[in-house]
Amino acid sequence: MDIDEINKAITAGVKAGVKAALEEELKPFFIDKETHYKQHEFLGDMIEYSKTCKSVVLKTILCLAATAAVGLMITGFFLRHGGK
Repeated sequence: MDIDEINKAITAGVKAGVKAALEEELKPFFIDKETHYKQHEFLGDMIEYSKTCKSVVLKTILCLAATAAVGLMITGFFLRHGGK
């Protein structure tokens, strides 16, 4: 056996050992494909909802700010001219 064959044998043994250890350690965290897919769909929907919610909140805040500015201008006009 030369050095390359020994290295290949060691590498194969280490890979097999690590694979077996990971499979055993990660088994409690296994999720079947259908559940995993549904979780991704849910997360996608939540991301879209949060974008929509942010958009609605921003539009509402901007609309309130614009309404307040117009209200202040009208109030200032009446105060300055005395409603005449």
